Amino acid sequence: MLTAAALTKRFDEARGPLESVDLVAPAGEVTLVLGTPGSGKTSLVRCLTGGYRLCGGDVTVAPPDVVEVSLADADPRSVAWLRAHHLACFDGELVAAPTLLVAQAVARLAHTDAPAAQRALRRLGAEPLAALPVGRLRAPQRRTAALAAALLAERDIVVLDDPEQSAPVAALANWLTESAARGAAVIVAAGVESALRPIASAVGQLQEGRITWV
Repeated sequence: MLTAAALTKRFDEARGPLESVDLVAPAGEVTLVLGTPGSGKTSLVRCLTGGYRLCGGDVTVAPPDVVEVSLADADPRSVAWLRAHHLACFDGELVAAPTLLVAQAVARLAHTDAPAAQRALRRLGAEPLAALPVGRLRAPQRRTAALAAALLAERDIVVLDDPEQSAPVAALANWLTESAARGAAVIVAAGVESALRPIASAVGQLQEGRITWV
């Protein structure tokens, strides 16, 4: 499970993108947070996964058989350990050496092998990327490769930022449903017209720094 309580994030003294956000994402469910561009979805994803330090409130991560961890207090090594073993995050482009083949880069990030990475890319309609060097990818292709790595890793908690922009919706919905079925807590930040509503157990609207659950 992942829980946020009164989560606040500001980048200056003015009102920030997140003001007292409350969220509960149980294991085995898909939690969907909808928002318009600029509403704070990416900031939310990065706060939930330790990419941003919180300005207020707390995020607690409770993987199976692991003592609950507070991201408000966790040191960088603890956050890195969580991301390596229990928490998958998709919030940007694939980052790897430009000469590394995409299948190898995805495999390293997901801690698996190149054939598994190639199958993951195929699931997302991106198999031709597998044999290309990372340096030849355009930005959208880098995002698709990063999404493949996040899903392939099969972490206990999966947090994704606008994945519908990087994969066919049907393939993505199937993979997210499978992730929840194996017991993962899945959190997706998406646009207000998201086609993932049918697979979500809970849907919230992020607006003016808060989530209203519907």
